Order: sequence, then structure tokens, then C-alpha cells
Amino acid sequence: MTSSHAESRFRGWSLRNRLFVLATVATVTAWIAGGVTVYLVGAEESEQLFDEQMEDIGRAVLSFSQHEIEEIRSEGRDIVHVETAQTLGARYKYQIFSPAGEPLLLSYDAPRTPFAPLDQTGYVTREVGGVPMRTCAMWNDARDMVVIVAEPLSARTSYIGSMHGYLLAMFAASLPLLLGFNWWMFRRATRSLDESARQLIDRSPRDLRPIVVESPPRELEPLIDSMNSLFQRFDNALAAEQRLTSAAAHELRTPLAAVKVQAQVAARARNREEAANALGNLTTCIDRAARMVDQLLTLARLDSLSASTALHTTLRLDQIAAQVIDELAPLIGQHRLQLVKSLAPATIEGMEFGVAVLIRNLIDNAVRYTPHGGTVRVTTGQQGEQAYAEIEDSGPGIPPPERRRVFDRFYRLPSNNVDGCGIGLSIVRTVAQVHRAKVTLDDSSLGGLRARVTFPAPARVPSPPAAEVGNTPPPLGDPLRAP
Repeated sequence: MTSSHAESRFRGWSLRNRLFVLATVATVTAWIAGGVTVYLVGAEESEQLFDEQMEDIGRAVLSFSQHEIEEIRSEGRDIVHVETAQTLGARYKYQIFSPAGEPLLLSYDAPRTPFAPLDQTGYVTREVGGVPMRTCAMWNDARDMVVIVAEPLSARTSYIGSMHGYLLAMFAASLPLLLGFNWWMFRRATRSLDESARQLIDRSPRDLRPIVVESPPRELEPLIDSMNSLFQRFDNALAAEQRLTSAAAHELRTPLAAVKVQAQVAARARNREEAANALGNLTTCIDRAARMVDQLLTLARLDSLSASTALHTTLRLDQIAAQVIDELAPLIGQHRLQLVKSLAPATIEGMEFGVAVLIRNLIDNAVRYTPHGGTVRVTTGQQGEQAYAEIEDSGPGIPPPERRRVFDRFYRLPSNNVDGCGIGLSIVRTVAQVHRAKVTLDDSSLGGLRARVTFPAPARVPSPPAAEVGNTPPPLGDPLRAP
């Protein structure tokens, strides 16, 4: 239970505290490792310096010892000359012996017995008179004298201890400063997290503005971009819902009023013939209202997907056109039209649902506006890297001045006497925007309208700009154009 509780508390820590604890552990570990390394290296370097100093003293003693020894012998003294504490100091002691072991020169308070065997040169740590000492023995160039320099280890230890004391004090003072600097750096580095959280906490539920953070770290940018993209999708969905609600409230009044009128007529019919006629009109009104609702729902769904290309896949435009033609075959037969199709293979990238809706609305418009016995022609193909679909009819067409406005929602031609609500071409434009396609309206050789949709190359389907509408295919990226 204790382990589980500790783990739960650790999970509840903030990201800044967790990173700071990890950095603190790493810093203290590196600090200890660095301090131990500096201590060991410093101790070794100090020992080498002390040994080199002993060697320098031994060479200096050998350089003047020959003169001192000759002076003692010339005076005829029986004892060797003894150095005093004022000439060398009490830290170092030295002895000079002949190869036979005869003492020739001694420092102050140095014994007459050798500190070390005369045949053992170099550095040795040993006890002399019960005192731990470091000795260095070396011969002169003529090898007729050997000098032994001795230094008490306590002198070295006191010096090294004081040096390490200063070093330890420096390290102890630097650790709080280093940890404080780490805390300040972590607070500064994670300031963008606090700013992002503040912007999210302070906003209202319908505030879908993007999160704006100054100079965020690279690790935080994908999170901010994802949240801003999510806000954009929510905004699109809410806007689509609002447009659908307002459009439905406005446009459904007429068909619902017609349904009510026909129902009242049927209720007041004086005979079966009048009742049958009213019920037939009622069915027509219901079909018209149902078609309007379907188109409004389709438009709302397309609006909600207009900012996303995640659903795009590789599609065969000719196969989708063939499926739509099969679905609309009863409607085409009902209008007794001749359908001409030339479906050459064409590959695009997009949403199958959206592309099918686009082609269905274009063919549906062509069928509804073409008189009985007329012709509708559907063509797909590939032109370079771009795929296209063309729907032509032998109907009345659209006057050039009106070809731009027919893409507006709920706009209908003044002379239009065909049932509809003016949403079909708006749906076509929305799908074109999603797929970065161009929609152009032109005169058809059949005598009516030709609608051509040109899709970009499959490898180049970025986020959608506005679709183009016009007589001739303009370059990608041009605004909507009409002749």
C-alpha cells in the first residue's frame, strides 16, 4: 500500500517539479562525481608537486655540498658540518653519505643513520623514528655522494587538507546556486505551459480562438497545433450547425406550409377523386421537403469536413461516376432521357462520399433540367496529371451572367420552374473546395450546360483553398470565376 501511495503521489506531480527533481538528481550526482574526481586528481597532483619539490631540494643540496664538505675537511674538523634550522627550515631534512656509508653532510636535526638504504633510490614512504615520512634518494653525477631528502607526511596532509577545505567550501556554496539556477531555467522553459493553461482556463465554452504562445518549445508545438486544429474543427462544426439551423428554419417553411395546405385540402375533399388528387400533391410536397432535408444534411456534413484532409484516399473517378449513374438510373428512365457515358480511367485523391455527392448533384441537376427525350452526357478522363469529370445536357442551360451566382446557397434562377431549393450547386462548390478542384460552367455542344470539374494531381492535394468556377479552366489557386 505504501508503494502504491507513493506512486500515486508521484503521478500527481507537475511536469515542472518532476523535471526539476530528475535534473536535481542528475546535478547532485554529477556534482558529487565531479567533486570526488577533483579531490582525487588534486591529491595526486599535489603529491607529484611535493615529490618534485623534494627532488629539486636534493639537487640543490648536491650542488653546494661539495664545497661545504671540502671546507669542513680543510679545517680539520672531526665531525661533519650540520645545517641549522635557519638555512633550510624544519620541513625538510637531508643526509649526504659516501658510497661507503660515511655521513658527509647533515641538515638540522637529521640523524646520522640513513633514512633509507643507500642502494635504494627514488621515492619511498616509510617510518623514520616512528614518524611517517616521504623520502627521495639520488646520486650525484660522479656517483661519489648520495643525498636522501625526507619530508614528514603530516606537513603534506595539513597543506592538502586546507586546500581541500577551500575546495569543499566552494562546492558546497555552488550547489544551492546551481539548483536555484536549474529551478529558474525550468520555470522559464515551462512558462509556455502555464500560458497555454491560462488561455484554456480563462475562456468561455464557445471561445474557440487558437492558443497563442510566444516562442513555445519544439516539443510543445505539436500539442498546441493539435489543439488549435481541434478548435478549428469544432468551430467549423458549430458554424455548419448554425448555418444548417438557420437554413432549415428559413427554407423549410415553404414546403412545410405546402404540406399543411395539401393535408387540409385532402381533409376537406368532397369525393374520392379530390382526395386522391390532394394526397398525390401531398406526396409530392413531402418528397420535395425530404429532398431538401437530405441536401441540407449533406451540406452540413461537408462543411464539418471542409478543414480536414485526413479522410482522403486514392479513388477512381470513373468508377464513382459509374456507381452514381447506376443509382440515378430510375430517375433518368422516369424522365425518358438518353444517357451517353464515356468513362475513361482517372485517378484522384479525396473523400469517396464527397466526390460521389458532387457527381450525383451535377447529374441530378442535368436530369431535372433536361426536357423529356433530351440527352445527358457524362465523361471522365485524365488530362496530363489532372483528372476531370464533365456532365453535359441538352436543357436550357444557365445564362452567362448567372453562372457565378448559381453556386450561392438557396439561389435559384428567376425563370426556373423546376422543383428544387438551390442547394445542389452549393454542395458541388463545397466538395470542390475540400478537394482543391476547379468547377467551370460552359455551353455544351448538346445545346445546354457543360459542368467540368478538374481535380489536381493525386500527389498534390494539400489543405483546400477556395474552388474556382468559370467558363474555362483557370490555373490552380485562382478565385471563383464566371464568364
